[in-house]
Amino acid sequence: MKVVATYHPSSSVLDSAKCTLAGDDGSEFLLVAKLNRVDVYAIRPDGLHHQTGIEIWGRVSAVRPVQTKYRVISVLVLTDHPEPELIFLSLTQSGTVLTVTKRLSLFERSSRPAEFLHDVVVSPLGNYAVASVYTARLRIVLLDTKGQYDRDFDASAMELNLLSIAFVGQDTLALLHIDYQQRLQLLARDINSGDFQLSPAASLLLPPFALPEDWFSVEEHPPHLVFVPPDEEKGRDFNGAVLVLGGRKILLYDLASHDAAARNHSKAQRMDKKKRSADAEEASRAKQKERERERFKKKPRAAVNWPWSAVAASCVLDESHTKFLIGDKYGRLAMLHVDLTGGFSLTLVALGEASSPTSLTYLANQVVYLGSHYGDSQLLRISQAPVSSLDTPTLPIPSSVPTIRPSEMGAAGKRRATEVTEGLVVSGLGSHLAELERFTNLAPIVDAVLVDFDNTGQKEIVTCSGGRNTGSLRAVRRGADFKEAAVIKGVANVTKAWTLRQKYNDSEHTHLVVSTLNRTHLFHFDEAQGGVISNLPGSPSGFETSTPTITISNVMRLTRKNSSLIYDEHSSLVVQIVPKALLLLEYNLEAGGFVRKSELPLDKLKDRNILPEALSGQEIVAADINASQIVLALKYRWMIQLTVMDGQFVPQRSRQFSDEISAVSCVPLSGKGFAKHTTSIAVSFWKSDCVKIMRLVSLREAASLPPDGLIADVCGSERLPAAPRSLLLHAFNANEDDKQTYPYLLVGLVDGTVVSFVYKDNALLDMKLISAGVFPVSLHPVVVNGKGAVMACGSRGSVLGWEKGRLLHSPLMIKDVNAAAYLNTRAYPASVVLVGVDSLVIGTVASFDKVHVRSVPLGYDSPRCIVHCPSWRAFAVACLRMTPARVSEADEEVFSSSVQLFNETTFEKIAQLNMKNSEDVTALHFLTVTLAGQAINFVCAGVTVYDCHEREPSQGHIILLQKSTGHNLSATQALTVTITAHVNGCIYALTSVGNTIVAAVNSSLILLRIEYANQSISLREVNVWNHNYLITTLVSRGDLLLVGDALTSVSLVKLNESQVELVARDYGSLWPTSAQLLDEKSLIGANSDYNMFAFRLQKTELQKLLEREGHYFVGDIVNKFVPGLSEVSADIPLQSQQLFFTPTGQIGIIANMNEELSLHMTSLQRNLSTYFERKEGVSHSRFRAPKNNRGRSDSEASSFGFLDGDFLERFLVLVEDPRALRQVMDGQSEPERLTISPEQIQKVLERLQSMH
Repeated sequence: MKVVATYHPSSSVLDSAKCTLAGDDGSEFLLVAKLNRVDVYAIRPDGLHHQTGIEIWGRVSAVRPVQTKYRVISVLVLTDHPEPELIFLSLTQSGTVLTVTKRLSLFERSSRPAEFLHDVVVSPLGNYAVASVYTARLRIVLLDTKGQYDRDFDASAMELNLLSIAFVGQDTLALLHIDYQQRLQLLARDINSGDFQLSPAASLLLPPFALPEDWFSVEEHPPHLVFVPPDEEKGRDFNGAVLVLGGRKILLYDLASHDAAARNHSKAQRMDKKKRSADAEEASRAKQKERERERFKKKPRAAVNWPWSAVAASCVLDESHTKFLIGDKYGRLAMLHVDLTGGFSLTLVALGEASSPTSLTYLANQVVYLGSHYGDSQLLRISQAPVSSLDTPTLPIPSSVPTIRPSEMGAAGKRRATEVTEGLVVSGLGSHLAELERFTNLAPIVDAVLVDFDNTGQKEIVTCSGGRNTGSLRAVRRGADFKEAAVIKGVANVTKAWTLRQKYNDSEHTHLVVSTLNRTHLFHFDEAQGGVISNLPGSPSGFETSTPTITISNVMRLTRKNSSLIYDEHSSLVVQIVPKALLLLEYNLEAGGFVRKSELPLDKLKDRNILPEALSGQEIVAADINASQIVLALKYRWMIQLTVMDGQFVPQRSRQFSDEISAVSCVPLSGKGFAKHTTSIAVSFWKSDCVKIMRLVSLREAASLPPDGLIADVCGSERLPAAPRSLLLHAFNANEDDKQTYPYLLVGLVDGTVVSFVYKDNALLDMKLISAGVFPVSLHPVVVNGKGAVMACGSRGSVLGWEKGRLLHSPLMIKDVNAAAYLNTRAYPASVVLVGVDSLVIGTVASFDKVHVRSVPLGYDSPRCIVHCPSWRAFAVACLRMTPARVSEADEEVFSSSVQLFNETTFEKIAQLNMKNSEDVTALHFLTVTLAGQAINFVCAGVTVYDCHEREPSQGHIILLQKSTGHNLSATQALTVTITAHVNGCIYALTSVGNTIVAAVNSSLILLRIEYANQSISLREVNVWNHNYLITTLVSRGDLLLVGDALTSVSLVKLNESQVELVARDYGSLWPTSAQLLDEKSLIGANSDYNMFAFRLQKTELQKLLEREGHYFVGDIVNKFVPGLSEVSADIPLQSQQLFFTPTGQIGIIANMNEELSLHMTSLQRNLSTYFERKEGVSHSRFRAPKNNRGRSDSEASSFGFLDGDFLERFLVLVEDPRALRQVMDGQSEPERLTISPEQIQKVLERLQSMH
């Protein structure tokens, strides 16, 4: 069974809207719609603040606030096919709670989905909502006074191919469509709610007329309508107007005035009378005249040139609806001003370039939110004066479009008052857009790779993202967010670090102590000078600096009064432990530093259990200190526990073990306040590679015990995978508000692994392994976000903390961290000191577990394919570059393609190979072949030649690229073509088996062998296998190939030298978009209907066949599957297998679960679905059931073979609610009762959460 969970949610913004809530304060919010959720942001002077969000089980396509004249009263969300819905939401006055009040299904199995328009519009007064989902049909919803659902009806529309709809009155709808003669027609119809239909005749406000179709393009961004409401100052002569955006010109058509409407009504009556005339000739003439009117092209009242590409989004900038912000698909923004004074005129002012918009929303004070699918969403401020790029034109404008400068607008306005001219296009120098905030977006992810750069197990995802003018590579990595504040350079070979306070209970540190292999260094924080760090001399300070320090810490002053012990939390004592001695220091205010009070050489130590001669030649190898106790580990297997009493070191307990001690830990386990002492000590051993928990027996029992009986065994671990190097007993529930948890024993191993145990009921339980690199790991307590955490330092750093009721680990984005220490000063509050190779770094861990996205902008180069080249330490990327052109000038929008090489760590471009005109790199593959006993690396590129006169590409070639060596090579010289082989078709995919390249070319598999003869390399075609329609997916695993046919399904074939043998095939019709082999017998894939499927190879007596073992509705197209990182779990059979990537920026994981656990989790998902269906009224089982373009199939009423990990994790919320927990565990009947305990379920789901 496979579990699907989200690693990174969809980040593409599909729509946005501003709403002002009804209330005294008139709070303003921004609604942002993504694929499966709607988020609410409060609009404040300092920016956007996330308030709440709601998950939508469906594919969100539009969000619309329902408002009266001034206030929003509800929100509508429209979801996309295959099962469209109109969801009604209500938002509280504070904007913190978003709830679903109604779900209206729009699904019709027999209707054809609308080809151009899938949208919903709301009337200005909030009494109607009209949804366009299916062809020739509109769903009209009547709303009540609260903006909620009242009733609805289907209205047949004679306009089949709708491009845009807009309300132009209280109950009048403007329609832009393509008629049966491929003409663009604009008209309006009235909504007749009494008859539950649209008016058969066109509305008198806007009689039908044709638009110049050669000005518009409807392929990607059809034109859309924008209503300009009536101006009260113009009186009855102006009923409003309609703007048509999206063509070579922006057109303004005014609605008929009341007098004109009356005349139109009279004409329509006379025409109807003539059409019904008994005189056949008169009726024929009337019908002919009506057809002529259909071809009539009404002259717009105003027009202005649109110099850029197709319009992608627009919004209103003022309450009078006379200023609009318009953006084209390449992110070029301009402001349109509709001047209604003294006539009609349009002025277009270029503003600048931003991300390609899918939505534009004006917020306040010249601030606009731009939501994007192809780039990062942005918060922009529009400035009256240019703010950047002052020496370049604001936007590129074709020379055929006349423009004026901003300084000439005054004179142009005077000319326009006396003569009718085209609208003005204003363009100057510099951009008028200032970016205030950027919202990271990975969409659309076209391709991706998973790379382990340093072989530490911490892999990084690199995606081909973006498009149009914002192409980019994105490096995605999950880890703790470290913000550097200061660096201390010149301190090399440091192995350990500690921070000290003047007094034990002080909150701020004053000193930093670091130790190398042979010395100790002391630093002082001078708060008077802003936190300046100064190096202090050694001997005068009282510290022993001529030798390395084992450990050092502040301690309490412990005195005995009568028979009781007094702990002084205001103590200024410090204990320093060096290999041969223990030192006691005290901070002296007059001296301004620490002075030495006493010293205990190791050979002077007196313990009743250790003979004096046994201490000769001894050395301290490990130590730990808490508030009142010291634990030493000596050579020859001795451990001694001491305390500081009345200013002297006093041994209390000792014991000799059978193995050498590697580390000790005596951290108090209470975790609250200043814990004074502990009775539990952790010890690890070299030879046996195990850890033990020891108990410190009370000294009152010393008389009845043997000398070594005061340190007693409690429990121990099994043999660990490697030798332990460091130990830490730690209680993560440092805050009293946290729920009670058990302490953890953390063990750092020499192989770079951290082992965690739960110390519960005097036993070490729940062993887990965490990778922290390949070097030995040291463990250090720190504070992150006010909570106790642990820093694991090795070849890379990791932070372990308590989040969401469980132990989480988060990699740190810094390598080669030797040690760490918690630091808190006024200059560096709640910080961490990290010990590097040759420096100390001070900073803060701001976020414990965060997805870090590093962007490599490529501009108009849109990455399409990416492969990692390990031997070159580089990425090879195929890029497609589009040259923007004006609307309907498709011939001028040309493309160019290239293969670019980027350094794998810095992402610096190191090479680029440009293709010829009409050539496009459609596939990439990196391979290493052995020729004449030598390993040679190639990047194999599939290049397709496009001809505008061909329906399907018939020419292409496969080229082998090599990286040239040399110091003076340019980027274009560093990548050279070694071999070229021509093929007849488009190369959709490439892979290799040994020295054989396998290419998917149209419907064929072509095998090309790399050969070496006569001191030259050649590429020879050895076989062509043609048994498909259109092969777009090709994956190899050994000599096994997975073939995905975009028009049918998937096949498994085996490559036997130069022969291709069919192993098994699925003969269904799945329309796969991507697929991946899990192993030699199983595969996973996804199709164009947003489903995920899985097959397993089965063998019968007669043949091998592919048996479907899973089918699941994802809700998005999967572009790529990548084998994921297999994490180690000692007790839970859950393993990450695959990552998948979607066009909306989602990254998901697919984990494999064993059969026994799968049965329990399937039952849990069933019971959770029932519980939430009763609570929220929506069925999870129905949502995840496989679907096609006609909705759900009756034969597959629910998904199988896959579990929804995100949905299962909702159980962790119900754990706090006993009543809800009982309902889920009990089910609806005795057979539905879960047989697994809630604690075990919680453990499994916490493990699942840690994987994403």
